[in-house]
This record gives sequence, C-alpha cells and structure tokens, in this order.
Amino acid sequence: MKTAILSILKNFRFRSKSFRLYWILLLLVLSLVIPAVFLRGTLPQHTATQIDGLAEFASIQGASLGPVTWRESFNNTPSVWSAPTNPPHVLSVSGSLKLSVTFPSSSKAQAISVSRNVSWPLNQTPIITITARVSTGVSYGVRFFGVTANNTSFAAWREGSPLQHRPGLGTLETVSANLVTETFLANPKLLVTGAKITEVLFYIEAAPFTSGNFSLTLYDLHLNPTITTPADSLELNGNFTGLIANLKSSVSSQDLFQVFVGLDIKGSSDLSYTLYLTRGASIVAQGYTYVPKLATTYELALMSPSLVNSSPLFAGNLASSSLIVSAWKGEISFFRLDSVDIRFLTTTPAPSAALNTANYNSLVFYYFVFLFVIPSSTIVLLIKVFRDED
Repeated sequence: MKTAILSILKNFRFRSKSFRLYWILLLLVLSLVIPAVFLRGTLPQHTATQIDGLAEFASIQGASLGPVTWRESFNNTPSVWSAPTNPPHVLSVSGSLKLSVTFPSSSKAQAISVSRNVSWPLNQTPIITITARVSTGVSYGVRFFGVTANNTSFAAWREGSPLQHRPGLGTLETVSANLVTETFLANPKLLVTGAKITEVLFYIEAAPFTSGNFSLTLYDLHLNPTITTPADSLELNGNFTGLIANLKSSVSSQDLFQVFVGLDIKGSSDLSYTLYLTRGASIVAQGYTYVPKLATTYELALMSPSLVNSSPLFAGNLASSSLIVSAWKGEISFFRLDSVDIRFLTTTPAPSAALNTANYNSLVFYYFVFLFVIPSSTIVLLIKVFRDED
C-alpha cells in the first residue's frame, strides 16, 4: 500500500514538473513571437509605384525615311574636302574619299581630320547615313557644326556619342544618325527651328605609342528626311520603320524601375524591333529586341534603364517624353498601343530620419522587456522548478 502511494506521488510530481516546463516553453515562444507581431518596423517597404502611361497619351505617328535629299558625289574638282597640312598625309577624292596618314611613334595621342562645308537644314529632321572603312589600330569619328536662325554658331556633337571614338575594324561599316537628336543632346537649350548644319568633319586618331600607316575611306554620305504619318487613334496602318507615341509630359528618369508596354504589331517576315522610352532626346529606358509572334500579334514588352545600350533613329517630342518603336530590320505594317505601365521605386527615407525620439524610446523598451525581463523570468522559473523537485 505504501509502495503504491509513493508511486502515485512520484508520478504526480513528474506530471507537475512537465506541466510547469510546458508553460515555461510557451512563455519562451511567446517572447519570440510578440515582438514580430506587435512591434512595427521603422522603415517602409521598398515597393514600386505604377502609373498609367495611356492617361498621358498625346499623339501617335508612323515614321519612315523619305527620298535622298543630299548625297556626296566624291567627284568634286577642285575638291571641297580639305585637311590640315600637318601631319603629312595623302587625300584623294575620286568616286570615294581616302585619307591616308603615317603616324610616327609618339608618347602623345595623334589625330588628323578632313572636312567640308555643307548646308543641311534641320527642319526636316534629316537622317545621315555614312558608309566607311577605317584601318584597325586607330579610332575614328564624325562631328557636325552649324548655325542657328540668328547665325549663332554651335557644335552638334558630344563626347559619349556612338559617333565618337569608334574603333576601326578594317571592314565596311554603315552608320546612321539623327542630326536633330545629335544637335539637341549637345545643346539642350538650343532652338533648332531655322538652324542648319554648315560643316561635317571626319577624323582618325591614334593612341600614344601607336605608329604605322592608317587610312579612312568614305564610300557613301547622304541625307534622308524623316516623313511622319499621324494617326487619329492608338492604331496605325501603313509601312513604317518607326513609330512614335508622344506623351503629354516628361517621365522622370529618377527612380524609374520598369516600363511594361502592351502592343499589337504586324510587319514583314524579317521584322525585328526595339522599344525606347525617351525624355526629350535622352533615352531613359530600353527594351529587348523583339520579333513578331506566329500565334498572336500581341506582345508585352519590358523596358528598363539598365538595358539602355543604343538609341532609336527617329526622335519624339523634344519637349516631353515619347515611346518609340524602332525597326532594325523590315517594316511595320500594323500597330496598336494597348497599355503602358510605368513603374517607379518608392523613395526610402534616410535611417537618421526614421529613428526619431519616439522610435528610440520604443527600442529601449523592446531591449529591456524582451531581451532582459523575459529571459531573466524564464531562468528564475526554471531554477524554481528544479529546486521544488529537489
């Protein structure tokens, strides 16, 4: 009988101990959960804000190249092309232009240029096309100079342009550029109305300690005007190499995250195109190169600032932002703009602004209660449990 009573008492003590350990474990779990549930973060989440680009839609137009308005014949006698006498060179103009030069070894960079006077009005948004071959081992570029309507001179080129410091490949290259875009990027406040290009200059340059015989050969140099066809809606039919959708205002490049464009497009079998979002003449976002799908005409295109590595041939409204579809190959026969979603990253405040006096007090309370009081109470309860057992 006595043995049975002792067994019952021992079993009761074990259950009592387990019961108290259960509540201690529950207290530990709650001490870890309560801060996450009831203590709010001091900084907002890093999310994106989206705006509807179609709400900012102003106009849409197709763009294509018009017939050639000016072409260099390379048969001028006497030649209208000129080059400085130093360094020594050979310039020949007969069906093409060839500038040959020998650069001696030097610790400084060396260069030579050839230029001619022209008269290219900018009112028709001319597109210049250049076909050239330049020796390997040197770089080359083309620069434009002009005057405004009131005869003020300006330089229509800038460092960082794809037209500057191009490495010679030793093979034929064809390069095209929009002269209005080049002028505006170099002179953002310049009024291009009534302005014209008056000089074109080509140069080849050698890095320090580069020596040898080098040449620049021009095979073609011509201008095409830009012809635009406006549309009354978001849909356009015809044969175009570019499409321009102008917005009412400028899209800020600051905190721009992504742009999603829903569109329907048809074209020739070899059509490939890229989308751009511009602000004035600057590219703020670019998409991948797309080709039409066989099953559907719909495409959801993505643009991002991180993808910018080229520029479109046609320019949008220089006073606002534009969505530009540029065909690299083939032609566009049908286009409809379905949606434009522009996403911006939210601005995150500085940590010093978020940790104000109230937040400091909350942190002190948190450290005191959840990192000192609760662990200390848990240790005291555990000691009491084992002491009672003894």
